[in-house]
Amino acid sequence: MTGWDIARHARQLNPELPVIYVTGASAHEWGAMGVPNSVLLSKPFAPAQLLTAVSQLLNTGSPAVDTH
Repeated sequence: MTGWDIARHARQLNPELPVIYVTGASAHEWGAMGVPNSVLLSKPFAPAQLLTAVSQLLNTGSPAVDTH
């Protein structure tokens, strides 16, 4: 099972679940494989970028944004 699969399954169980993808090589797949209203962090990333992604999803639930 891939991370893409886990996120889709988790969203089936809880459609409001915030999802942050962290990847070093699969960023190009996010548009096709990622769940809506998710955030992608490309490795390496700064701790502040993770904090921003978590805050964005928990506070606003805003649409998908590539933060790399």
